[in-house]
Amino acid sequence: MVTKATLEFFGTTTFRLKWKGLTIFHDTWLDKPEGLKRYLELKDVTELDYIVISHAHFDHLPGADQLALRTGATIIANGEAIRCLRDAGVPDAQLIPVSGGERVPLFSKETLRKAAEGLIDRAPAPPTAPPMPHVKYATAAVHVWPSLHSLIPAITPHDLPEEFDTAERFTGEVTPYDCTLDITRLMQFGLFRMKEFMPEESMDPGTRAFADYVQDRRKHVMSHFDGGQLMYNFVADGKSILFNSHLGVYQGIAQCVTPKPTVAIMGAGGRANLDGRPFQGSAAEFLVKQAKWLGEPASIYFCLHDPSIIKPLRVDVNAAKQMLQQETAATVIDTQLGKVYTLDV
Repeated sequence: MVTKATLEFFGTTTFRLKWKGLTIFHDTWLDKPEGLKRYLELKDVTELDYIVISHAHFDHLPGADQLALRTGATIIANGEAIRCLRDAGVPDAQLIPVSGGERVPLFSKETLRKAAEGLIDRAPAPPTAPPMPHVKYATAAVHVWPSLHSLIPAITPHDLPEEFDTAERFTGEVTPYDCTLDITRLMQFGLFRMKEFMPEESMDPGTRAFADYVQDRRKHVMSHFDGGQLMYNFVADGKSILFNSHLGVYQGIAQCVTPKPTVAIMGAGGRANLDGRPFQGSAAEFLVKQAKWLGEPASIYFCLHDPSIIKPLRVDVNAAKQMLQQETAATVIDTQLGKVYTLDV
């Protein structure tokens, strides 16, 4: 009996995908600040083959080190995330650094064990590399593509809006240089250092919980620098499941992705980032364009839209859902926290 692929959403961009006998996490933000509801604890994850990390920020990377060390899972991530994980004690044998353009074969742990023991054919490798199975034993593959972090129309934490509405149209630029460097600076000199410029008595409970959370870098592995947003296309038997979990993309890359995804997980919050420039229009309009460039996936699952304890507190996805279903062939799912979805792939 063939087991159907399943997808579970745990908030922001953290998902658990089960497909082709593999258990894969996309991001690992399970251990969250006080005030955010948790739907799965790190200690309760016992079976895990791979972790892919979209980027190295506070709400994506934390937990990856602990899961890898406890389960033996392999982590695929950008160089900044890999640096953080290596510093946290994750062995190089469990780390695969990527920047986009790579195609990585995926193996079950049993196959990896057999290769390590010399019981099956191994892939050609440099002399001191850990043994890997020959690619003929791969269960699936993941194609890694460069992508883009969404933009936020704010300079300081005070400027952040209460809500993102996917119907709201953004036009123009604050400066001719608006880009993700603004996000890096907002993280480095704003969100990560709130206790230096904001009296604790003036903080609401959510802000205080967040400020405490980002101070504990030993427990919560993260960076103010995203390290380069990545898009992951999981491929097996000519079908694919794609994660582009922030509201940004390179048009040319989206158009050339093959195979075109049957299922796409797409970020819905923020101001859209097209080719490194602020998109002129709404998130809904951008998501329609992205879906068309990706070949109009049959199913689209939203992420980056669930409630937060710091601004923006919420994302209204109604306009995006309506426009996508009117203008593309996709069925759009307003992904619910803690729910298991069966994927038609």
